[in-house]
Amino acid sequence: MKKFLILFFLVISLSTVWCQTAQVLDSGRVFRQAPFASCHAATICQTSEGHLLTAFFAGSWEGCKDVCIWMARLNAGAKSWSAPQRVATGHINASTQHPCWNPVLYHHPDSGDEVLLFYKTGVRIPEWVGHLMRSADGGRTWSAPETLPKGLLGAIKNKPLRYGRRLIAPSSTEPAWQPHFEISTNGGRRWRKVSVPFDSTIIAIQPAILKLPHDTLLALMRTKNGFLAQTFSTDKGRHWSKMTLTTIPNNNSGIDAMTLSNGLHVMVYTPLGLTQGSEFGPRTPLVLAVSKDGHNWQNVLTLEKQAGEYSYPSIIEGNDGTLHIVYTYQRKQIKYAHILLK
Repeated sequence: MKKFLILFFLVISLSTVWCQTAQVLDSGRVFRQAPFASCHAATICQTSEGHLLTAFFAGSWEGCKDVCIWMARLNAGAKSWSAPQRVATGHINASTQHPCWNPVLYHHPDSGDEVLLFYKTGVRIPEWVGHLMRSADGGRTWSAPETLPKGLLGAIKNKPLRYGRRLIAPSSTEPAWQPHFEISTNGGRRWRKVSVPFDSTIIAIQPAILKLPHDTLLALMRTKNGFLAQTFSTDKGRHWSKMTLTTIPNNNSGIDAMTLSNGLHVMVYTPLGLTQGSEFGPRTPLVLAVSKDGHNWQNVLTLEKQAGEYSYPSIIEGNDGTLHIVYTYQRKQIKYAHILLK
C-alpha cells in the first residue's frame, strides 16, 4: 500500500510538470544597408493578407532632430524584408523639425486591412506630442498624421489590446514615470484617459496587457525598482488597481507581453534586476518566456546572450499561431525572429 501511494503521488506530480519548448523558424536582420546611423524601438504587426510590417525610429542618434519613423515590409512568402522607407517625420513647419520617438503598429483584426501607427514627436521626452496615422491598405499608403488631444500620447511602446468594442492603448508619461491607459470604443477616433492609482514608491512606465480568466486584465510594466510592476482591471479597463511589484526581475529595460489565442501568455524581457544605486542595467540577455497564469514564467528561448544592447522587443501572434518578434540590435539594426512554441 505504501509503495502504491508513493507511485500514485509520483504520477500525479509528473503529470503537473509543464515543459514548454520553442523552435526558431527564422532569424535575421531586417536590413543590410540603411541611410541612417542608428535605430531603436521596433514594433511589428501582421496584416490580414499575412504580410508583416515593422516600424522603428532612426536617424543620427536617439533624440536628434533628423530622427524619423521608418518602416520595412516582409510580404507573405518572401524571404527578405523590403528596404526601409521613411513614413513619418517630426516637421513642425518647413524650417523646424523635432525628433520622432517610439512607434507602435496595430492591425485591427475585424477591420479589413486597416493598420494604426502611433508615434511621438518632441525635442525632449517631457514635451512629447502624440500622433496617429492610418493605413487602409495594409501599410502600403498612410493618411496624414492626426495630432492626439493634449494629455494623450497613444500607445507608448506596446500594442493596444482589443477587448470587446474597446481598444485599450497602454501608455505612460515621463519624467513622472506614471502609467495610464487610453481607451477608444470607436476604432481610435476618440480616446479617453484612465489613470493608475499613483504610488510614489514604484517608478513604472510602458505597460503590456495580458488577458486573464474571469474578465481580468493584467498589465506588466518596466520599473526602476529592480522588478516588473503589475496592475489589474476587473471591469474591462475602466479602472485599475494600485501597482505592486512582482518577483520578475527587471533592469529598467522595455518588455513586451501578450496573451495568445490558446490562453498561454508570452513575454520578451531581460531577466536581470538592478544593482544597488544604478538606474539602468545591461540590456542583455534577451529572453522569450511563457506562462500559464501570467504570474509564473518559464524562460524557453534566449534570443541574444552576448555583450551589447538587445532591447525594446515587440511580439505578436501570427495568423498561423507562430510568434513574430522584433527588437533593437546594438542600436545599429532591427532584428527579427520567427518562433514556434511546442
